[in-house]
Amino acid sequence: MVTVIATADASSTFSGWSGGGCTGTAPCVVTLTADTTVTATFVPIQRTLTVTTAGGGMGTVTSAPAGIDCGTDCTEAYADGTTVVLTASPGAGVTFLGWTGGGCTGTGTCSVTLTSDLTVQASFASNNSLVVTTAGTGTGTVTSSPAGINCGSDCSEAYAPGTVVALTATAASDSTFAGWSGACTGTGACSVTVNAATMVTATFTLNTYTLTVTRAGNGTGTVTSSPAGINCGSTCSRSYTSGTAVALSATAATGSSFAGWSGACTGTGACLVTMTQARSVTATFTLVPYTLTVTKAGTGTGTVTSSPSGISCGGTCAASFNYGTSVTLTATPRPATPSRAGRAGAPARAPA
Repeated sequence: MVTVIATADASSTFSGWSGGGCTGTAPCVVTLTADTTVTATFVPIQRTLTVTTAGGGMGTVTSAPAGIDCGTDCTEAYADGTTVVLTASPGAGVTFLGWTGGGCTGTGTCSVTLTSDLTVQASFASNNSLVVTTAGTGTGTVTSSPAGINCGSDCSEAYAPGTVVALTATAASDSTFAGWSGACTGTGACSVTVNAATMVTATFTLNTYTLTVTRAGNGTGTVTSSPAGINCGSTCSRSYTSGTAVALSATAATGSSFAGWSGACTGTGACLVTMTQARSVTATFTLVPYTLTVTKAGTGTGTVTSSPSGISCGGTCAASFNYGTSVTLTATPRPATPSRAGRAGAPARAPA
């Protein structure tokens, strides 16, 4: 009996067996009673390229190798690692304003190498149109004066030539406005005079908040996080983007126990913190106590005492000490009692 296992390389996937009585993708087990042929089929991993168009104008985007013709066909799957060149063609009376997404910018061709699914946007506008796009990890809206743009939903508007349009960017509660690009730059007011098709991009970034872990108690241990970033021990604070759910795990060192969370978490169970503001968590570790017991043996008597104190045996012959404590025991015998005959000053006995 022979077990055959198929392992695809990084750019491929194993699609299944044929021959030898094997099907599916699980390991193939063949009992050899004759010459046997088994086929393992591997296919390239597929990556999806999606093109979107924005703006008030009309235009098309085509690809080389073929597959995208957007207008109509705006999504295509290609083998992992394929380089696709996109070309934008504006219609009559329309201007191509440029690319966003997929690492493409400007108004030339857009070349992308597909190692993951990608989305690329082509922005077109009729002459004298203002087109707004938003970018970045955060969210927000852009509005205009005079009215016409409320992006979010309505991101382009045609204005009479020479119209001066003021744009205002408003970040969502979990985001920050990072700045303008295109016809405006910086983070201040954006004022555009529309004499041709014009594009402005507003970039918003998610806010970041710091999670701080402290350790307390007379014990020791570590706290780690998922996603990674905190390993306390050494790294006890980390910034995460707004909305990130961070799971903290406490691991007590030998001789210690985890006593519980305080701050953003409580109890001794799982600690899950959602970062919508700066947060602090304390993990308390305590030393484990161990009992030292003294017993006395033999025909004599005496006492045993300890340093640090706790045992005085005689009376207290067992005490608890924290893990790792060095305890010194001292034994003190009781002095022997003298015999009556040997006592000093005892009267001599008269002879019989």
